[in-house]
Amino acid sequence: MKKFLTAIGFMLVATLAACGAGGDEAPIEDEPIEEAPAEETASGDIDAAAAEEIYNRSCIGCHGQNLQGGGGPNLIDIDLSVDEIVHVLEHGQNTMPPQGLEQDEAENLARWILEQ
Repeated sequence: MKKFLTAIGFMLVATLAACGAGGDEAPIEDEPIEEAPAEETASGDIDAAAAEEIYNRSCIGCHGQNLQGGGGPNLIDIDLSVDEIVHVLEHGQNTMPPQGLEQDEAENLARWILEQ
């Protein structure tokens, strides 16, 4: 039993030493793995992948694959601000219904549209 307790104690000490316990130095933390950086623009960061996913799910049917319009208006070079686009996304306009997006999703999509 004494050998067993000694072995457990040794393993505990070895584990604590490996984790940096008891030392004066701070443990070295691994850098988190980051996803590909979002596109950065003058108006802020844009998560292009998230915006494209929302556009493809909710907008493409009326505004076209390349934002060129169709059943809905052309979104290329529109003369609207981010806030105005967010308002349309939140409240709808003409035949377009409100999109039910979270505020950050709507702002990201609006910025992405303006960057296209």
